[in-house]
Amino acid sequence: MEPRPGSPAPDFTLTSHTDEKVTLSSFKGRPVIVTFMPFAFTGG
Repeated sequence: MEPRPGSPAPDFTLTSHTDEKVTLSSFKGRPVIVTFMPFAFTGG
């Protein structure tokens, strides 16, 4: 299933670059932009 711009995202938890757990629902009521970056410095 591919999300569409403006549609609600499912709740999820990820680890930040500082090893902190971040849950999407902790930002409820505030605008959020979610981006995903490819893992840098990988061989191949």
